[in-house]
Parts: sequence; C-alpha cells; structure tokens
Amino acid sequence: MPATAADSTSQSSTDPLVAPRSSKKRSRRRFFLNAKFWLIVLSTIILGGVLFLIILATGSVQGTEFSPTHFQTRRFSFYEIPLLRWQITPIHRVSNTPETARFLTQSKTLPLPNQAPTVWHLVEVERGASEAAPGDAALLVDHLRLMENSVAVWKQWSVDHPKLAKELWPKIADLANRELYVLMPRILELTRDADGLADWKQSIDRYLASEYVTLIRDMRDAGRDELADALMAEALAEQPDNPELQSLMPDANSSTGDASDGGAETT
Repeated sequence: MPATAADSTSQSSTDPLVAPRSSKKRSRRRFFLNAKFWLIVLSTIILGGVLFLIILATGSVQGTEFSPTHFQTRRFSFYEIPLLRWQITPIHRVSNTPETARFLTQSKTLPLPNQAPTVWHLVEVERGASEAAPGDAALLVDHLRLMENSVAVWKQWSVDHPKLAKELWPKIADLANRELYVLMPRILELTRDADGLADWKQSIDRYLASEYVTLIRDMRDAGRDELADALMAEALAEQPDNPELQSLMPDANSSTGDASDGGAETT
C-alpha cells in the first residue's frame, strides 16, 4: 500500500537522526543564553568596581566649618559622584575646635548662646586629590589655630591682656556673624601692636571707618544697594558720628545735590 502523510510524519518523529539534531540546537541555544547572562553579570561587576574605585579616588569631599556664634569648628566628610557632585553618602562630622577658641568660650570672654549652633561658615574644602580651597572664615580660624613652641598664641595673648581681650573678641565675633572676615587680619595685627586699650580703640575705629566707607562704595558701584544699606546701618550703629559714613547716606547725597542745584539757580 502507498505510504500516507500520517505514516511519513510518524517516521520523521521516530527517525533516529532528527532527535539528536534538535537536542543539539536546544543545548547550543541554552549555552549561548547562559553565556550572555554571565557576560552581563561580569560586565556589571567590572563596571561597578571601576566606578567604585573612581569615586573612592576622586569623589571624597572633606573640609572644615566654623560657627561664628559659638566659636566652634568641625570637620565634615562625605562622598559624591565626581563632576555631577551628587552626594551619595551621609555627612560625617567631628568637632575639632582650636584651643584658643575653646578658651575664649570657657573663660566667658565670649558668652555662648543657649541654643545649639545653626550657622556655619566654610573654612576650607577639599575634593578628591585637589588641594584644599580656603573659605573666608579661614582668615580667622588660621589665627585661632596659630601655635608657637606648642603654645596657642592668641590664647596666651588673651591671658596676658584680659581687658583688651574682652574688647577684641566680641568685636571679632560680631564681624564673623556679618561674614566680614576680610577685616580681621588687620584688626589682629593692630591689636598685637597696641600699647593700651585707649590706643587700641582709636586704631580700630579709624581702620573700620575707612574699610566701611570703601566697602559701602564698592557695593553701591556694583549695584548691591541692599547690602550697602545693611552695612551702612551696622557701621553707623558702631560709629554714629563718623562724618565719612554720614556722607554716604542717600539722604545726605540727595541733600547735597539739592543744595548744589539751588546754588546754581541763585547764581
């Protein structure tokens, strides 16, 4: 009898040559899938390891902050993704207040507020392998850290000059709260050269008046009138009778202008 289609199909399925070929194809496909999976896993591990080493080498951030209200310093550190500067670890902080600053608060030369510090100014920050970049507060903190022959210089000076210290450090703290660190190196220089309290006050008043006038003029020239007005108010609170400061007041300028116009019309 002639073979039917069903017979052909039956013969094909039972053909001893067909089954091994199909099994080999499945085994080969399974091998490539497993190889692809492990290749992806291995690539992910290698890429993660490379990123970890890059972040470990260049993503560390550390530095120092200064509290102008409490005269405390603290170190901070964390890791970030380089270039993007995305913080990826919590910030770790450790107190490292200089000996001089601790003495000033413990001796009540600087009274401490009751609440914990909430304002911190940057002293220095270092990213990766780069050199530490100083902040404005470093102009003060460097003096608080100053040591000579294992002796804290400004602590010893404060012990030797208690009356002058009671005048100096509150003024320094006031300037620090206003972020006027740029004025401090000269003030401290004048302080070390002062012969007495009266001489010191005159020197500091003259210096601050001159610097206030310069700063206010620079701010007005830069269009930062709000900052100039705020500094003007603070400067006049300290030296209300200073003629140079009074001459920079807007009312004084407008009055001068009106007087000049009036004089021209009369002429």
